[in-house]
Amino acid sequence: MSIETQTQSNSIETETIDNPERGCGYLKEGKAYLRSDVGAGGELPAFVEFAQPIPFKENRKRSYKEFPGLQFELAVTGPGGLTETVPEGEASRHVERLLADRPTGTHAGEMVEFESHDLLLSVGKSHYPTAEEFVNEARVHGVSKAISVTSGNAPPEINPGRTRLFLIHPNAVETTKEVETTFSEYDPETDTLLTVGGEPVKDEAKTAELCDGDVEVTLERRLRTAGIFGYTYLTRVVYTEDADGEIPKYVQDYEATGDLDVVKPDTPTPYSEQEAFNEDGELLEEYHDHLDSDAIVGELEAAEDEIRDFAETYTPDGEGGFEAGPLAVEEMERADFGDLAGRGWVEAESPLMADDALEGADDGALAVVDGEAVFPSNNLNVEEKGGYTKGVSVVGPYRVESRLLNTGGRRVKVEKTR
Repeated sequence: MSIETQTQSNSIETETIDNPERGCGYLKEGKAYLRSDVGAGGELPAFVEFAQPIPFKENRKRSYKEFPGLQFELAVTGPGGLTETVPEGEASRHVERLLADRPTGTHAGEMVEFESHDLLLSVGKSHYPTAEEFVNEARVHGVSKAISVTSGNAPPEINPGRTRLFLIHPNAVETTKEVETTFSEYDPETDTLLTVGGEPVKDEAKTAELCDGDVEVTLERRLRTAGIFGYTYLTRVVYTEDADGEIPKYVQDYEATGDLDVVKPDTPTPYSEQEAFNEDGELLEEYHDHLDSDAIVGELEAAEDEIRDFAETYTPDGEGGFEAGPLAVEEMERADFGDLAGRGWVEAESPLMADDALEGADDGALAVVDGEAVFPSNNLNVEEKGGYTKGVSVVGPYRVESRLLNTGGRRVKVEKTR
């Protein structure tokens, strides 16, 4: 049996992810996807548009390609550039985040920053006739783009929240072109009459009514061509298991090395059951207002202001804007592993650095869930992976794993092994 077709049943509880209907349908079994699990109200915008998409005349392959995204973005935005981002100034915020990051290893080969690249990929017009439809969907559900992953074609290295996926749409750019033809080729939806029989047109509607089909005309024709219309911040690569919970051996190997996450698609949610869309998949008007670019910028600036206020007013003795700091883990209740087992990945909080087992703290905790500390046993293995720090401990019949993401998030998974 070849390595590509060898499969193994996954006995560990697999993370289940939402499966809303999209322009491209539902998640498919046995498929890899680039994912941006971000949304409005967070540190990162769910989608960044270019106010004027950048024309793209090169070959648009179906597969992704590595792309110098920051260099490109800085060149086309700002004073004298071709466009601006929506939200405005996103390139500067991206650079600030990169400057605040710390290396994820002690030498280049260990660092996800050394391996990761921005990516470029096309969006199909059969699923999304316009770029706007794709953007509307991305701002509600995040981006989910299928890619090819095989034993000989590893998934791309993703630095969560830092790697960007730039996107091309075949109809993103509106251009005009003068065309000399006959009136029979005139289409009022896309054409403007400039001359008829060599004479300038003063009243287009009236002239069109009187024109003969064979008369020579000059038209200004509006055309749609391909362009890069924006980007999203990627968080990971996922691979969907099949109906029997099986995955190929090579996918298991990629999961073991942290290159992707194996997931299970949840029950499909059709447009008719989604709050933001009508039955035809069109974004409801009230959500257009909610996703307005000014509102997005406001949310980002509010989040930054909140962080600054906290830094200026918080003091450890509680005399500032907050009465007390976070509890030390020794003051918390211990989390019940029986309650956490089988829930898959659970969003968690980080303990204080002095109490963080992933930072080497003696008697520290791996995570804090609902105010309760998740403690490891004396047998704890901590290692740096691509995009996160991973700690694994076996506590009695339970295997406990905590991950601290480069983006600052933390999650924990508890599995009963016997």
